[in-house]
Amino acid sequence: MHIEKLVIRNFKKFQNATFEFNSDTNIIVGDNDSGKSTLLEAIEACMNCTIHGRPLAGELTAEFFNNQTVQAFLDSNEDQKTADKLPEVLIEAYLADAPEELRGTNNSLNENCTGIFVKIGISPELEPTYGRLLADGKVNSLPTEFYSVEWFDFAWRKLNKFVNPAKILCVEPDRLHPTFGKNKYINNILNETLNEASRSTLNFAYRQTKTQFDADAEVVRINAALDNDHMITSKSLKITTDVKSNSTWESNLHLAVDDVPFAHIGKGEQCQIQIKLALHNNADTLDLVLIEEPENHLSHMSLNKLISYVELHHAGKQLFLTTHNSYVLNKLSMDKLCLIGANYTRLKDLDAGTIKRIKRLPGYDTLRIVLAQKAILVEGPSDELIVKKLFKDKHGKLPEEMGIDVIVVSGLGFKNYLN
Repeated sequence: MHIEKLVIRNFKKFQNATFEFNSDTNIIVGDNDSGKSTLLEAIEACMNCTIHGRPLAGELTAEFFNNQTVQAFLDSNEDQKTADKLPEVLIEAYLADAPEELRGTNNSLNENCTGIFVKIGISPELEPTYGRLLADGKVNSLPTEFYSVEWFDFAWRKLNKFVNPAKILCVEPDRLHPTFGKNKYINNILNETLNEASRSTLNFAYRQTKTQFDADAEVVRINAALDNDHMITSKSLKITTDVKSNSTWESNLHLAVDDVPFAHIGKGEQCQIQIKLALHNNADTLDLVLIEEPENHLSHMSLNKLISYVELHHAGKQLFLTTHNSYVLNKLSMDKLCLIGANYTRLKDLDAGTIKRIKRLPGYDTLRIVLAQKAILVEGPSDELIVKKLFKDKHGKLPEEMGIDVIVVSGLGFKNYLN
């Protein structure tokens, strides 16, 4: 299963946007604040009804909605703020190679196809309450408290975490933190990497260990002395472990690397391990893999190894990866580039020879020319200095101050950059 097309209405930066994707690899690039992370969030929200791994319904805020749409609503007259005029978020994933039970016309394009959508809008049950609030003239902000989340397939079948046709993995290295929730960090890794049999075995072994703690001679001695005169209670008072907390055993486990707790190893090593573990252990069940900026915290050699691993192990799964790193783009293939800018562009028609040369020699600074509004190509560093000096003499400013990037290429590189 893979996403052929994603339609987004009023979600954060995207007021009305449509994205078409490659069936295998999609390398999402764009300038700062162009919407790369938002696109990954939209995919996760639609395919999993979560955002950053947490249920979407529990995370609803006004920040989910497009600012322009919200402002237009707030600026409208009171009689235009009725429930049917409230802004809604709609995200639709048009799927290929998906089960036929997902087929229907329940989508904004009225296409008969397989797909999933998520909609955030006013809850029908709360419309009367909102109407009374509006009658009192108190609506000067988006009333997300009255909103609910609908998650359906195109056949109008309601979805939930038990009825979800897609298996999706989201890896966000910059959000990794050992104090996120109570060991939520470790829980995510355990959930992504352990099957049910392994989890059951660990749970049983953990309960066995806690039981052994209660039977330890020193613990028995301490308990024998605890309120031995029954001044506190006439019943037996003991310090013991909670062996019934089956739902929280994960919170008390830790990963260790060379006997160093996972939370205390380097951030780069944490990122690598989480990405590799997740891909390796979910290899047969995943449909989509979302990875945000894997280059963060990694040296060049570590990044080289990680990208090689991702390239090898994501086969058969649709990959969405955001990056600011030319090396990542070049190694995973330039023709998989999806550029978010004033418009959305895929570099799907790049000739095979250029792709092969750039993959073989990934040192080309391709992202600079991809993101440049205007560029001047020069052969070497001395040429760059001369061009900048001449440009400043003529215009009183350096080229980059006027949005022009001067990029150094070797003689053989000119053709690849121009292609």
